[in-house]
Amino acid sequence: MTNETATGRERNSGAAGGAHEAAPGPGAHGDPPAPVPGAQDRRPATASAARERVRRLLDGHPGAPLHPRVVNDVLLVTSELVTNALRHGDGIAAFHAELDGGTVRISVTDRSTAPPSSASRRDVTTPGGFGWPLVRRLSRSVTITPTRDGKTVEAVLLLAPDGV
Repeated sequence: MTNETATGRERNSGAAGGAHEAAPGPGAHGDPPAPVPGAQDRRPATASAARERVRRLLDGHPGAPLHPRVVNDVLLVTSELVTNALRHGDGIAAFHAELDGGTVRISVTDRSTAPPSSASRRDVTTPGGFGWPLVRRLSRSVTITPTRDGKTVEAVLLLAPDGV
């Protein structure tokens, strides 16, 4: 079983070679949560960073290279889960991705107790509202688990394309 876990604050190298921290989420008394040591114990600050982490994980799968449709679906679900946590969940509290045989598990913990939902759409020109239905459609299973300070959303996707 291969995995990638993120629960601390991510540091990114700036163009000038310096490092900067992603904006911390709320914690006790407004302080950021304490970082967890270890190279793999970092939260992605953006959907792009999460996708890159998952792409590297998929590249390490014994069956790599995986079918492009599978890779695209996994990366899309990763983007949607992270974007939802950032937009609607008061930030990412933890991120975890792991290969488990023929599946990949992506879980994102945020700081909101509100479950994901799909907005009723009368005007298809209004942006947003498509991500959660995509996550549910592309995933083999989706689980929402309440946590003390929010929730964890876990999506499991097959690594073999359906019908191909």
